[in-house]
Amino acid sequence: MDTSDNSFHTLETEKDSTAVFSSESKMAGEGVQSLETSDELLSAFITELAEHSSLEDQVSFTLKKMEEALKCNLEPNLKLFWAVRKHCLPLFHQIENTVKRADAWRWYIELTKEGRHLKALQDQEGSFIIGQIELAISCLEQDIAAFLQHQNADIAAFQEEDHGFLETQALETHREFYKEYHIALLWLSSFAAKIIDLRKELMSVGMRMRLKSKFFQRLSILGNHVFPQRKDFIDKVSKTFTDDVDAFVAKHFEKACKETLKRSVFFLRKEIKNLQHAAKRLFVSSSVFADTRLKLSRCWDQLKGMEKQIRQEQGRLRTASGENAKEIRQLLANAATLLTEEHDLATVRKTLDGIVKRIRNLDLIHGDVIALKNELQLLFDQLREKQEIAEQNYQENLAKDKKTKQEAIRTLSARIGAFSQACTEGKIGKESRAEWQELKEALTKMSFLPLSEKITLDNQLSLTFQTIIDFFEAQLLSSPDSRERLANMRQVLTQRQERRRELKNKLAHDKKLLGSSGLDFDRAMQYSALVEEDKRALEELDESILNLKRQIQQFT
Repeated sequence: MDTSDNSFHTLETEKDSTAVFSSESKMAGEGVQSLETSDELLSAFITELAEHSSLEDQVSFTLKKMEEALKCNLEPNLKLFWAVRKHCLPLFHQIENTVKRADAWRWYIELTKEGRHLKALQDQEGSFIIGQIELAISCLEQDIAAFLQHQNADIAAFQEEDHGFLETQALETHREFYKEYHIALLWLSSFAAKIIDLRKELMSVGMRMRLKSKFFQRLSILGNHVFPQRKDFIDKVSKTFTDDVDAFVAKHFEKACKETLKRSVFFLRKEIKNLQHAAKRLFVSSSVFADTRLKLSRCWDQLKGMEKQIRQEQGRLRTASGENAKEIRQLLANAATLLTEEHDLATVRKTLDGIVKRIRNLDLIHGDVIALKNELQLLFDQLREKQEIAEQNYQENLAKDKKTKQEAIRTLSARIGAFSQACTEGKIGKESRAEWQELKEALTKMSFLPLSEKITLDNQLSLTFQTIIDFFEAQLLSSPDSRERLANMRQVLTQRQERRRELKNKLAHDKKLLGSSGLDFDRAMQYSALVEEDKRALEELDESILNLKRQIQQFT
């Protein structure tokens, strides 16, 4: 069990608030201390200067102190430098030795130039640092204002934060709450760290006390926005996390017997570890962290020893699983043989489904289940490949068959069209009936022909047949011999009456098709046109029969 200390990233608000006032007091104290140090050094210099009796020694000692003030280890003490320089200048008027005075004066001029140069550099550096601090505080003010108004365009910066530590069943109810507040606290903690860093930076930068106080005041205002809200959010997260841990303990440990814990020991161990990890990642107070950790440790202690018993049971299960896995692998080998020998794919599929059911009914450890499923998946993949090949071949054959049928339909349509055209043009011979009968039979046998096309071609053949009949009847009725002509007329009458019976039967059949249910609009219109065509043909045939009867009566 993880027994590390509370290494979570919770900055206590009380500490942060203390840093606000302590940093300002340090700044003020530092300024006073700096003044006191410079005054003490100047007093010490005046005391040491009085110990030198000759003017030359006093000037040399003063110049050395000026040089030491410029070459201080940390930074030049320009205040001491200029104070010492004021004491040095009147001494030059009292030196009588012109050579020594000239040498000292050159040294004095060099040190003055260097002091002015260092002062200019220090002023530039200070202006740059002040500008950077001003820019940093301004940006921080904008970020905090935008965050508080929920208008920060960069608010998604922490959306990429990994919230995997919240993927635990115990925190599932308030997971969205934790995510929302965790992102908000990441922002607030980032702001708090920047405020503290800027305070430390201000304390180490030399600038006018008035300007430094203004900067500290602005940071204090920002801290008043950030730290109280951060403390409030931490309290809410801490309370919710405590409630979730208490609910987890009450659900799984307070009234659970040993057997119940034993059945879910690995799950509970994982949940406890996840909760401990979540406590480290979430922004919770120290007291809540310690309290929840103690509760989870007690739960962990209840699970001790159970793992050993489960391991022993798993050992027995592992042995049984090995025997069962051998059985399944033998079945898989038989199925692979069937698949290799090109047996019926449906039979192979049924065999594999039976193996799947067998796996579910046997005692197998997780590792064997995964391994067997992988082997089974390989066979399923091979079966699917063969099924895809078979389906592809079937579709190719289907396309070829469709193409062949379409070609046969085009050929028959062309033959019927050419035959009808020839008959319409009067190119009718003795073989026309036989050819018509052949086309009729071919049309009847073509079962794959769409019904609409079949009806159209059948009507075309019917009209052509009527043309052929009319042609031969005209030949019979054109005989010059009266007796032969009368006999031919009676023969034609018999034929027309026979055709009338056939046409009436066809009309009844077509009416029956038209009256059937489930017809779409196009099919209904087609059958309706067919019925009308039959009626028209029947009327024409009745009229021709009546005329023929009159002609026969005239002859007799």
